[in-house]
Amino acid sequence: MNEIPITVNICERPYKLMVDPADEPLIREAARKINEGLRAYAQNYAFKDNQDLLSMVALQYTLNSLKNERGLAYRDRDLIEKLGQIDRTLSM
Repeated sequence: MNEIPITVNICERPYKLMVDPADEPLIREAARKINEGLRAYAQNYAFKDNQDLLSMVALQYTLNSLKNERGLAYRDRDLIEKLGQIDRTLSM
């Protein structure tokens, strides 16, 4: 694997990573979105330290991920059912 070194800043801390070049833009975008989430929570909610902000951002993104996974699973089941109906209709 041909990995490259990059540094991303999250919550004002640099993190050095070795990543696939194809993943670099996504990793940088993910770090940017995390930092945007941190700023939004910092402006709108009281917090003791950055750990509180990171926890809320992690919760937000995990919740969104779970919703997306469930939505995809529902669409997959719906698609399989509709394809079965089409197959049965064509088989008549």
